[in-house]
Amino acid sequence: MNPAPSLPIDCPAKVNLALSIASPLPNGYHPLASWMVAVHFADRLTLAPSPDAQSHFDFAYDPAAPVPGVIDWPLEKDLGFRAHALLESHVGRPLPISATLRKFIPTGAGLGGGSSDAAAMLVGINRLLGLKLDLATLRALGQKLGSDVGFLVAALAGQPSALVTGLGESLAPAPLAEIIHLVLIFPGFGCPTGDVYKTFDRLHAGAAARQPETQRVRDLITRSPLPQDGPFNDLAAPACAVRPRLGEIQADLTTKFGLPVHITGSGATLFVVAPNALTAKALARKATAVSGLAAVATRTLGGK
Repeated sequence: MNPAPSLPIDCPAKVNLALSIASPLPNGYHPLASWMVAVHFADRLTLAPSPDAQSHFDFAYDPAAPVPGVIDWPLEKDLGFRAHALLESHVGRPLPISATLRKFIPTGAGLGGGSSDAAAMLVGINRLLGLKLDLATLRALGQKLGSDVGFLVAALAGQPSALVTGLGESLAPAPLAEIIHLVLIFPGFGCPTGDVYKTFDRLHAGAAARQPETQRVRDLITRSPLPQDGPFNDLAAPACAVRPRLGEIQADLTTKFGLPVHITGSGATLFVVAPNALTAKALARKATAVSGLAAVATRTLGGK
């Protein structure tokens, strides 16, 4: 008897190349405009039909992850596990699977690792078990799990670059004219997203209401090649206020590289835009040499 087929799927990290944040709505949520891209740096999920009609989950950090990690949260809180449960609820029946997840993306990194695991679970189970749910349905389910999940569902379906607006639910594909090479630098700690947004609100308290700078984001998307000083992030200063060490690392690396060093999402991952793969690899080695921090060279999915 042949073993059940398995489905390997990469769970790509996302990088915010631009992030503009508005003042909070009455419900506390912040509208945004962001240029999000998915990159090759990824967690790895392997799915297979369950051999015994029960679902099995094996989630752990890979020993080769650039930053050692431990999954110290209950399985029921994991976004990948919750994606499976949500899919079962949507179709109204059990979906017995065996899921093995090996994480490479650090937690609290602003790279959407948990969101990507959830997106891969939705897309992968749909494919593995032949559920025939369309992209719009999978995106809508993902949006129930987190604001980045919908984008990452689309990325796995072949749309790895998008203008994301609203509360993350509105996506306009933004095909890349060429591959963007990046260096991701991991400071060894995370930034709590809630604290970063609270600090954003505190820093702008009393000012006029802010709206997302959607046109500024669109303008950056049209620039090719992407200038090294082009990315911007309204959450960078709040993240550095929450984690002052992050600002110190950013300033130090900017001086030593002689290049702009950016922060993605709510932190704490830093990144540099590189002109090509060779330079990206050299900059990743230099980042580790001058700071002792883990760094990886990667590139966007898609592009030419």
